[in-house]
Amino acid sequence: MTQNSFAVTVENTLNTLMEQVEEVAPEVEGDLVDSVLTLLLPDDSQIIINRQEAVRQIWLACSDGPARFDQVGEAWLDSQSHESLHAAVARLLGKRLGRSIVLG
Repeated sequence: MTQNSFAVTVENTLNTLMEQVEEVAPEVEGDLVDSVLTLLLPDDSQIIINRQEAVRQIWLACSDGPARFDQVGEAWLDSQSHESLHAAVARLLGKRLGRSIVLG
């Protein structure tokens, strides 16, 4: 995968993720700028997700700790737990919002 196609793939992934979050959790404000997705939660916490081109990963940062995701086929999987990016974001949002969140 070229650097350009990696950037486009990540941008598309983050855009889709933001749209899904805004659909199932309208109280969460999403902002996507230059491949950095910031999710602002009602409790004033944030989840920040961005691309790391040098290692071809997506990184997630929040108060629960960091995670790094590698592309495996069409999915982005946590390099340690193998949880998908969408599942990790859903779990973190569910914990903060106090209800089950499902992202597809």
